[in-house]
Amino acid sequence: MKKSNKVKRRQLGPVVEILLLCLIVSVLCFFLNLIGTRGYVTEPGTLVTNLTVVNNIFSSSGIKYILNNSLVNFQTIEPLVLVILSLIAVSILEASGLLKQIFTPLKKVKPRYVTMGVMLVGIISTIIGDYSYALLLPLAGILYKYIGRNSSLGILTMFISITIGYGTGMIYNYQAYQLGDITELAASNITANYNYELLSNIFLMIVSTILLTLVGTIVLERFAKKFPRNEEVDNLNVSKKACKVTLIAFALMMAVFIYFIIPGLPHSGLLLDMEQPTYIGKLFAASSPLSQGLMFLIIGILMVCGFIYGKVSRNIKNSGDYSNALTKSFEGTGYVFVLIFFTSILYEIIDWTNFSTVITTNVVDFIGSSNLSGLVLVIVAFISIVFISIFIPSAITKWNLVAPIYVPLLMRTNISPAFTQTLFMAADSVGKLFSPIYIYLIITIGFMYKYEKDTNMSIVSTVKKIMPIILILSVVWIVIIVGWYLTGLPIGINSTITL
Repeated sequence: MKKSNKVKRRQLGPVVEILLLCLIVSVLCFFLNLIGTRGYVTEPGTLVTNLTVVNNIFSSSGIKYILNNSLVNFQTIEPLVLVILSLIAVSILEASGLLKQIFTPLKKVKPRYVTMGVMLVGIISTIIGDYSYALLLPLAGILYKYIGRNSSLGILTMFISITIGYGTGMIYNYQAYQLGDITELAASNITANYNYELLSNIFLMIVSTILLTLVGTIVLERFAKKFPRNEEVDNLNVSKKACKVTLIAFALMMAVFIYFIIPGLPHSGLLLDMEQPTYIGKLFAASSPLSQGLMFLIIGILMVCGFIYGKVSRNIKNSGDYSNALTKSFEGTGYVFVLIFFTSILYEIIDWTNFSTVITTNVVDFIGSSNLSGLVLVIVAFISIVFISIFIPSAITKWNLVAPIYVPLLMRTNISPAFTQTLFMAADSVGKLFSPIYIYLIITIGFMYKYEKDTNMSIVSTVKKIMPIILILSVVWIVIIVGWYLTGLPIGINSTITL
């Protein structure tokens, strides 16, 4: 017992770990700057390269940058806003009793089917981008609370599902659309006639979704034995009448919502950017009203549903109860915002020093100058992208750096750009699962603190817990990619592995 306590005292907390990462990156950048480490960034669609050097954060300009921008960067970091807005929506749903009404019957369902459902929902939810993390992570904790399982397990399961979902998607998402534009530009260095089609990897997406869901469910169910069951209950009322009224209101609001995203009908298309050439672009382009206001629309719909259910069920009796209900899910989540703040400082250092960019360009250039080809090149490219994802979790930023080298490189070995993009998305999703600088891993740990009794939980301990799952899912991805490569099956409509 004494030995166990000694081990716990040594455990670093997430905040200290992030600060140590800040220090480690800063010291590394100091030495890399000292020896003149540099990289060459190739612009997508051109053969132009720009020299990038590692900056020293300990210089006067580096220190001034940190002091001048720390608060500004924290205020503008997108996940901060998403988490705040999602917690407002989840709060009213929980306090009204609507989530208890929806989730409690699932207690009778076999746990493995619940896990499978969470996996599938997480993978599909990537259609709404990072909103999925902000909304579904707290919901997963509440779901597992009501079915008597460990809430931290639910949050981790949802994080793994969403993150791995970015590699497969099942349903096309805007990130894949943006990656496709970069892929086209990169392919233009070899041929000017290549067009990335929306459904160019749909067959591989469907198969990988099914396999990852099934394998993920089996592994997570074994993993669940490490988490004690939850016995927490509340005294909220459930009401079938309130459920029916809420369902009718929800159906009406969804009908209006769907009408406004269908182009060509009278007064429809209000939420679309009609300047975009494709429907996905109309939905999710940066200038689309839907893209800009999706979280606001979700919150509005959920607030109305929560209010209706709460009033009819008598869980919300007056406006004062309703106002208090909007803050219920904020209880115990202060750690999320603390972690976001310190992570924003780490992002500042990495961004200003060009640390990740220089590492990435050197890795990519090294592989680009190798004589690898065929299956060996595919596997090495996959592993390298997993490695790069640790330093650059953002898929768009990373693909801008990687695509100008990898897409032409694999095209020269007769591998299509569509397959290269699929390879990238799969490796990107794996790398983000254990990247200590991935903001949504940090937010996941913050949400777990709400339910976790072990105050010695940390980034390292969390990654160690899920590493066996990550390794197994990585193997599944490699088997899918290698199997597809060897069989030569079409990866999508009118799309094959080879050119």
